[in-house]
Amino acid sequence: MKKILLYLGAFALAVTGLASCADDYSEYDNSYMLDNDETMTLEASATSIELEEDLLNEPALTFTWTPAREMPDDYVLTYVTMLDLKVNQFSASTVIREVADDGVFSKTYTTEELQNYIVDKWVRSTSEVTTLSFKVIAKWEGGSKFVMPEVRTVDVDIQPYRPNVFEADRVNLDGDAVRQIMPSMNYTMDITPENEYIYAGEFEMAAGRMTIPVQQDGATLYICPADGETVNVPDADQVDGKPAPTEAYAAKVLDIPDSGNADELPAWNLPSGGDWRVIIDMENETVQFYSPKNKLEPATVRFNYAYSSDRVLSREITEGEYYLYLNNGTDGWKANYPLQFKVSLIDPQIIIWEDGTTISIPTTGFSVKVGRLLSHFVYEDKGTTGDDPEKDSEVNFTSRVAAFSPGREADVELQMNTWMPMEAVVSNKRWRPTNAVTIKKITIDIRNNRIRVD
Repeated sequence: MKKILLYLGAFALAVTGLASCADDYSEYDNSYMLDNDETMTLEASATSIELEEDLLNEPALTFTWTPAREMPDDYVLTYVTMLDLKVNQFSASTVIREVADDGVFSKTYTTEELQNYIVDKWVRSTSEVTTLSFKVIAKWEGGSKFVMPEVRTVDVDIQPYRPNVFEADRVNLDGDAVRQIMPSMNYTMDITPENEYIYAGEFEMAAGRMTIPVQQDGATLYICPADGETVNVPDADQVDGKPAPTEAYAAKVLDIPDSGNADELPAWNLPSGGDWRVIIDMENETVQFYSPKNKLEPATVRFNYAYSSDRVLSREITEGEYYLYLNNGTDGWKANYPLQFKVSLIDPQIIIWEDGTTISIPTTGFSVKVGRLLSHFVYEDKGTTGDDPEKDSEVNFTSRVAAFSPGREADVELQMNTWMPMEAVVSNKRWRPTNAVTIKKITIDIRNNRIRVD
């Protein structure tokens, strides 16, 4: 009896540890098990590395494992490898999964592969260290009895390289289009809160020539159209009633001509006066515009309180506090995490929370409430029927106002580091991680009804 209990206990512990790999071995006849002695080990070639841009095709990191235990010939052994951000915990939507045949005991990644995974696939910043987890699973098929897979995991800290991006001390907008509005000065652009390589902002400008001077180490250079010709920027109408940007014009940085006359450089010709939004992407070397006809406005969330058509609340979504809404059994259905969101300079309908702190999200999940007190809203009392927010407790009030949520139908599994569909509706439905996770950034794109959690 003690031996049976020991085997069952070992099986239960192993199944708990392998829950995230259920797709690789979900159904077994576990009424019989063979010897559980494990022999496989796993090592990384380094526990911490810095990627170098001039070594793109060179091996940067190698994982090596020893063979798993020997089994009779009627069993077929396969090694499965997985690579993911540690915070993702090998989520099906983010993991890189590969299969190696028996006899292969290593997996190598080049600098370019790791850089692309970290920056493009998982959208991590190049300015910080990223922790990756590598897992190898040895599993058997065939045979008459269940064989417990052998699983090993190792973590590695990786510093991506910073791409060769032109870095300016200051970026300005100038030229006749600016000087007609501000005769004695120019505009200074700001780095966007969501991307350290993008400068953006909206500025009042007149019709005319606009230049983009940049200061670098005391020198003045200019961001100009890459083809050497001045661009006539269109002021096109909206598309299907929605603001549309111009094309992303290729750009390059040029020095002042030998004549010293910057007016000889190609520039950007604006056809009309008004509020122009300018977006300069240093990494992708592009300049893009939203014209006055395509002016971007903040979103307003307007909703019927507790589904009552007689009680209407609204709030313009600008910079300010919004609320992480949890139901973990202790918060009493209250939005107990006030988060200070910033407004994107690229689009005022994108708001971002990232303040250097982290928050642990339990498996009960979360949504983001647009307010938690009546004072946060404009209140339109159209009648006397329905629930009255002025008379509700704070707990009831919070649960009955709009949220950035998966919608009204059901909770949805949280997918980290990727865009998920979102609705701004009265709902207590939440995004729920399969395991508790730590988050450090939330980006809400109201215009395109999507949310991203990193």
